[in-house]
Amino acid sequence: MVTAMTPQLTQPQRSLLPRRVSLFVRYFLCLLMFTFSLQSYAAQAIATVSKNVVGVNEVFQLKVSIDDNVNTSSLDLSPLGEHFNYGTPSVSSGTSIVNGVVTRSTEWTVAVAAKEIGEWTIPSFRIGATETDPITITSLKSANSTNGGTAKPDIHLDFDIDKDSLYIGESIRYTVRIRIGEQLSQPTLIAPSGEGLEVKQNGDDRQTETVLNGKRYIIITRDYQITANKAGDILLRGAQFKGNVIKGSRGFGSTLRVPLDLQTQDITLAVTDKPADYKGLWLPTEDLVLEQDWQPQTETVKVGEPISRTITLKIKNAEQSTMPNLSLNYPSNVRVYDEKPIYGSDAGYTTMTVKQVIIARNEGNVSLPPLTINWWNTSTNRQESSKIEGFELSVQAGETGNNALPLQPAPDVAPTANQPTPQPVSTETSSNWWPWLSLVLFILWVGTIKLWLNERKKHPVEVADKGMKANNTITPVAGMLKAAKDDQPIQFQAYFDQWRAANPEHPSTTEVKAAIERYMQQQYSKSGLDNESTSTLITLLESLEKQNKVHKNTQQSALSPLVPDA
Repeated sequence: MVTAMTPQLTQPQRSLLPRRVSLFVRYFLCLLMFTFSLQSYAAQAIATVSKNVVGVNEVFQLKVSIDDNVNTSSLDLSPLGEHFNYGTPSVSSGTSIVNGVVTRSTEWTVAVAAKEIGEWTIPSFRIGATETDPITITSLKSANSTNGGTAKPDIHLDFDIDKDSLYIGESIRYTVRIRIGEQLSQPTLIAPSGEGLEVKQNGDDRQTETVLNGKRYIIITRDYQITANKAGDILLRGAQFKGNVIKGSRGFGSTLRVPLDLQTQDITLAVTDKPADYKGLWLPTEDLVLEQDWQPQTETVKVGEPISRTITLKIKNAEQSTMPNLSLNYPSNVRVYDEKPIYGSDAGYTTMTVKQVIIARNEGNVSLPPLTINWWNTSTNRQESSKIEGFELSVQAGETGNNALPLQPAPDVAPTANQPTPQPVSTETSSNWWPWLSLVLFILWVGTIKLWLNERKKHPVEVADKGMKANNTITPVAGMLKAAKDDQPIQFQAYFDQWRAANPEHPSTTEVKAAIERYMQQQYSKSGLDNESTSTLITLLESLEKQNKVHKNTQQSALSPLVPDA
């Protein structure tokens, strides 16, 4: 029979068992307490505001903090956007040790403003495993109810318009003024608009500063030109000013950009069509001024002398595109060079200045034409005319070497050696005329003998002399070339007239005339000569001169056998 044996514990073993159990319990309890302490130490997030009763657009401070170091981008403020405007937050974080206790914190500060009247809730924000409590904000109409500052942006927008009734094609001025007493970002001014209206900015913005009740303001003024393109009642939508007002308070860590949207009042324009019985170019305006200036102011000029005529047209509140073309019919005995019109503006008037250079081609009396412009006076509702008078000009022959150049002798007419030179005939009634007659006959006899003896010897010299004289006589082409290089437009014109008269069927006439037209127009323009045009003209004239020399040499070679050898 087998009997089970139960082990017997000794006295020391019995004393160690409670100790081991107690140690295990202690470790377990410490671990449990540590776990609970971690849960109790979980970071706490708190949201606070500087005030919870505010006015619309009044800025207040929202502060969100957590007692731990977290990523600065952990806070999502986008839930605020439904009922609040908010700025960019400023973030601070730090760690401190006090009496061996480590404290960590992260804090966001942001400027906030309510968009509308009412009670709005700042929602809870989740940061990691914790979140803040929601906050209720009461937004009133005005911050004055909360003893705060004004919530309305200190920005004012107003406008002026010349009139609200106009004719089709007429232009009026629309002026917008912005008074700014706030700091702005991204400001934009949108022009007024309307169907059937053409709106353009007129000139640059004007900016001034002023002080009102101790506060400094910036005033910006912009002018628009509005032109009606169709008749009827047209709604003109007002100008619109948009931007962001930068707001903030002392001690705030961020600024707030409050959207701004202002608009001037809409108005209705009554646009009248032009009268059915009106004929001619339609120019509706309140005022039209037509002026001219002559330089020099003289009634007598010489052939080839220039006289300038400057015509200035001013139309009140007119589009540049509506300015008429000034067309004048000048007589054929003058040459006219027109400069390009110069446009500008002056005290509400659109100006067009045209300068014409007039050169008389022949002597005699010349009648320069007047100019008349018909227009519709929108103030008196009737047609009017503005006129500048013509000018009577007396043209005299030009002086040699000054303005008019002498005509060149015809190439086929050459003086001969046997051609007698005309001498003045005088009659003397004195009784002793026989001695004088004898002396004259003696001198002629001696001269005849001398000429006969030296005829063969002097003949080649005379031929050479004639060649030198011919060479010294400048041709029209050479004259034009020299005048172009010396910048002498009057002499150039005279030589060109001679060349054209002597070569009416020349194949290069059209090309030369076009180049000369460009050259003369630039001569009398304010911009001056263009080097390229002058170079082109000189090249063309040099080509003509070479052609003339080749033709002349061919003629001389054909005649050379007729010249006897010495």
